[in-house]
Amino acid sequence: MNRNQQPNYPVIYELLKQLCRNLAGERSDDVLKVVTQLISHKPNSISAPGSSSIAASESSIVARINRRLASRSQASVSVFTGFYEQLISITESRQRAPILEFLLNLSEADKSAGASALQIDLRHDTGSIGGTTLENVISKLSLDSGIGSARTMYPVSVTNGTIVANGTETGAGSGNELEESMIQDVIYACNGIEGKYLRKNIVTGEFKLDHVTGRNLDTCDAAMLLRLAEVGHFYNKTVKFTNSKSDSYLMGSFGQGYITALLKELTNYYGLIANLQEALNSRSERMTLMRVMVWLVEPMERLQWLSVISEACREKKGGELASAVHKFIWHGDPMVRTMSRELLQYACIPLQQMLTQWLTDGKIDDPHAEFFIEKMTEVCYNQLWHDQFRLRTKMVPSFISDALAHQILVIGKSINFLREICKDRAPVRERTDLSKCLSEHLEYLYSPHNNTELHVLIDSVYLKTSKRVLDIVLGPHRLFDHLKAMRDYLLLGQGHFADLLMEYLKEELDRPAKDIGQQELFMTVAEAVRKSSCEQEDPEVLNYLDVYFLCPCEGDTGWDVFCLTYKVQEPLGTLFQPVQSSYRGLFKQLWNMKRFEYILSSIWRNQMLGARCYKPIASDIGVIMQHLQTYCAKMTNLISQMQYYILFEVIECSWVQFSARVAQAKALDDVLEAHEKFLQRIRVGIFIDDSTHILTSSLEEIFNSVRELDEWQMNFFDLCNRELDSRKAFEDHIRESEATGTYGVTAERTLERDEERQQFEHQLMLCQKSIIMIGSKYENSVHQFLYKLASSPTESLPQLCMRLDYNEYYKHRDARLSSTLTFQHMRKSMAGNFGRK
Repeated sequence: MNRNQQPNYPVIYELLKQLCRNLAGERSDDVLKVVTQLISHKPNSISAPGSSSIAASESSIVARINRRLASRSQASVSVFTGFYEQLISITESRQRAPILEFLLNLSEADKSAGASALQIDLRHDTGSIGGTTLENVISKLSLDSGIGSARTMYPVSVTNGTIVANGTETGAGSGNELEESMIQDVIYACNGIEGKYLRKNIVTGEFKLDHVTGRNLDTCDAAMLLRLAEVGHFYNKTVKFTNSKSDSYLMGSFGQGYITALLKELTNYYGLIANLQEALNSRSERMTLMRVMVWLVEPMERLQWLSVISEACREKKGGELASAVHKFIWHGDPMVRTMSRELLQYACIPLQQMLTQWLTDGKIDDPHAEFFIEKMTEVCYNQLWHDQFRLRTKMVPSFISDALAHQILVIGKSINFLREICKDRAPVRERTDLSKCLSEHLEYLYSPHNNTELHVLIDSVYLKTSKRVLDIVLGPHRLFDHLKAMRDYLLLGQGHFADLLMEYLKEELDRPAKDIGQQELFMTVAEAVRKSSCEQEDPEVLNYLDVYFLCPCEGDTGWDVFCLTYKVQEPLGTLFQPVQSSYRGLFKQLWNMKRFEYILSSIWRNQMLGARCYKPIASDIGVIMQHLQTYCAKMTNLISQMQYYILFEVIECSWVQFSARVAQAKALDDVLEAHEKFLQRIRVGIFIDDSTHILTSSLEEIFNSVRELDEWQMNFFDLCNRELDSRKAFEDHIRESEATGTYGVTAERTLERDEERQQFEHQLMLCQKSIIMIGSKYENSVHQFLYKLASSPTESLPQLCMRLDYNEYYKHRDARLSSTLTFQHMRKSMAGNFGRK
């Protein structure tokens, strides 16, 4: 029809007549009469597209239809929604609004026309176009035209006042039975069992509608049924953690404690489901799906969170499991907090027992390796303090801080140390109070505050037990005296003893290592002790001083394998055992420096003796002796300054700090930690730490230069001695000739002497070149060493560089030292400090 023309009513009448015949069958005449009356009162219902009646939007018409159908039943809304979706798929948008408005007008015909004939009850006459005409029209369209048969999951029609689903009537008489059947299915699902309408997915465990029986349910009931079936899904996810045959079963004693709490929750849940089944069976009042939903809202939420918390605990045990539960006790939902706290309390019952046993008796009963402290079974008893017990970092619960875990470790370790090593079994009263608090108030352990009664008791027991250990090792066992002895002998703090030992061992250690006897060296060490000021030392301390031989390699001399060691008895042996290797490394480096200091002293001593002995040839060797004196002085100054730096600024200053920390120590670990820092400072100061190891190569080159100078001096003095012997022999020959009256020497003897002198002068020239090369090599090594010192990030080493180059001799000859910012900065800083003083 033309949109500018009036409707062609004859054609419309014929079309309506045909439509009524298809829809109403034998009653088509009556229906046609009513429809024509409707059109006469609402002519706009058949207006052409684009007319004023179409001005209303499609969405507003759909909303009006939904409101009208909702006032009658929710099922009608669901049916209309399904058909509306089909209408969208088979029509254009401009056609849908007129169709929907026409159907809406049909449903409102009783109000618009005022005809009593339009108010016919559908329950008595299927052909009427009364209050549910829209539903009849839609249903008839679905059945006759086949529209929506492929797109609607649950085809529904309205016949005789009943909802017909897939051809099956569910009228008022059978409605209760259907709902009770669905409720029974819900109860089955709540126990993880399949029913008539619900089937379980074997992979995900979720419930879904049976593909046959589920088609008989309307959309509303189906949705409600699936919603309630989620309870069963969460139940299945939760209950598998309690099944020993499941791969989700929680192992270990912590897991068993958690399962106990989980079973308690499930027992309450089983009771509720039993009450629901009883209410359904008693029929005292009608049960509906909506009422069941009200029953199961809280259990569904609890099961959902139980499954979430349990999933977080999967494949975890011990403290790790406790940490997984603990993070939920700070949830925003009070129900989740309460439930998580109860789960955590049950899961931590084994932790309570393990802590009580460890903190009171120092024992560990942990068959599943769940406790955060483990005992190393293969460790000897003399390594008890350092190695027998240690923290399992992974098993430390998140509610136990690192400091608290350390205190707990030390308490049990101290109990074992006192009992096994010190043979001390004195009780500590606070341990009984601590055991009682753990048994009554375990929840204090995962309190957000660290000032609870439990934390205070643990801190008190830690201090009391630690003080008991400290009093024993510092008192009767004289820990500090032995540490001082190790400083004096192993770190060469007793200078007189070190000098005598070097003097007595010099020749012995020059021999091959395989030819040296350990007992002989021990006797030499004992002699050095007797002849030094150490003779007045406590005999108990001296008895612990011993000789230690490193494993020799081919070509090693005694210098390479000789070490001093300090052997102490228990309980101190347990404490000193891990640091023995550190002391050996420190002794070797310090002993090596002492060796080269002794070599330079020998060179200087020989030089002083040579100055008197070689006066007859002083004019010949004067220049060389001057070079020797210069290089010896340079080397002696460098080694002396380094020795002073190491012995006083490194070792002595570190010892003062260490002594102060020992005096303030509250526990044995404080002493051991301070001792380790003391050794670490020395390792840095003598260049054997990783951060300063780069200096060792340059220092070794300096020592090689000292060694070469020593060897050169011996060769030079041998040459001088031969020359003196030749001259003395020549003069003796002259005197003998005078005694015999021959007066003089032969030309042959004179020629021989001239050749010897020329050869001597040639050797002197070679010696002079050699010593200049040694000096040049030495200065290059010092340049390298000073540059590394000046560039070192360690605070004290640039200051050592300034001390070694006190007159800036090397700085003016090495451009790198002039450009080293660290060097200049430290020099200016030191100058500023001196100026302020």
